[in-house]
Amino acid sequence: MKLRLLLVLFGVLFVFSVGIGAAQQPITIEYWNINTSAFGGPQVDALIASFEAANPDINVESRPKDRYDTLVQDALTAIAGGNPPDVVQIGWPYLSYTAAALPYIPIESLIELYGGEEVFAAIPQNIFDLTLVNGEHVGLAYSLSNAVAYYNPALFEQAGLDPDNPPQTIQEWTEAAAIFKEALDLPLISIDYAADNWAIENLIASNGGNLLICEADGTFAAGVDSPEAIEALQTWADWVANGYAVNALDQSRTVFWTGQAGALFWSIAGRGAITNNKSFDELRATTYPQFGDKPTRLPTGGNMLVFFATDPARQEAAWRFAQHLVSAEGVTEWTKGTGYIPLIPSLTEDPNYLADFYAQNPIQQVATSQIENMIVWTSFPGENGLAAGAALFRAVQAALGGQLTAEAALTTAAQEINALIGSEPCGAAG
Repeated sequence: MKLRLLLVLFGVLFVFSVGIGAAQQPITIEYWNINTSAFGGPQVDALIASFEAANPDINVESRPKDRYDTLVQDALTAIAGGNPPDVVQIGWPYLSYTAAALPYIPIESLIELYGGEEVFAAIPQNIFDLTLVNGEHVGLAYSLSNAVAYYNPALFEQAGLDPDNPPQTIQEWTEAAAIFKEALDLPLISIDYAADNWAIENLIASNGGNLLICEADGTFAAGVDSPEAIEALQTWADWVANGYAVNALDQSRTVFWTGQAGALFWSIAGRGAITNNKSFDELRATTYPQFGDKPTRLPTGGNMLVFFATDPARQEAAWRFAQHLVSAEGVTEWTKGTGYIPLIPSLTEDPNYLADFYAQNPIQQVATSQIENMIVWTSFPGENGLAAGAALFRAVQAALGGQLTAEAALTTAAQEINALIGSEPCGAAG
């Protein structure tokens, strides 16, 4: 009897000791994002380091991808294979697709399970609700940006342009580009663009067009074949054809910061990357160009944090990490290192956080001045949303490459988009 009792006690102690050892093993979660070493990667690493220092029971592995569309496709593959990423930085144009096709965990469920809603009290409700689809929050709003026109004042001076009075309209940029090309035999304009269609939407929306329209029957139709959209894309294509602009996809940023172009239309979120990589001394920026006297309409760039972890312990760990990212300290680090507009606007007036930084960074102030011009980045709805976006991207490439006119390319794209999403109800988009 004594021997049996000793064996039972030994077994209990053994199980208890194993449990203690297991509890001491930190949980490792994966954070998928688009922050490569040249675009926000150092800030992600810094935020992970500060989080892990305060949470030694959690390890965070950053898994950067090169673009939003690549990230979503890879996440879809991982989910289908039964190995979902824990938390993913998904761009705004994939909100509707995520809501329709991916097994996300609603923010309401995470709050109910693990708490933390007090952390989000400082985020304005309209920003928090950017992820709201069909009554629930698909993700947690995180990064916000708009497009600005960066420029190299030294090259402006060499070309005989006034760096203190940069172009403000599309026509003024066209005229300046002709002068720049004649003087330096270089393109003035470089526009970063990719399959997320943010660059072309900036132009189309600022010319008064829309990528999607809602028909009288309450379903979506493509708006990319409108006169406004065609004019916007043809303007860009003409710049390329005349040697006024470079056609280099996401390498356009490298063309600019190595001094091979005079200006770059890109996100304010790229400020840190340009500052760290530029080969010239001074960097300036001005507002995104207008079409005549039309006000600019700038799709809100950036991303949300979407949760896919299936294990409860990893869900909670990912949720704790996200709370660190959107804290006042996290947002401050993120804005200073990248240029993203802070998720908590009041931090720009708080001397403990971003007040001094904003006062000393006029480029950041350019983006802030455009907040009233920001609109929702179009998210093609339904399970065919990715394919619809790809159709528009192909049209842009065809027009910029000179294979088709903007009208022919966008007419074809509109037909493809309508076949893919034309039956989707207008309420399906976030």
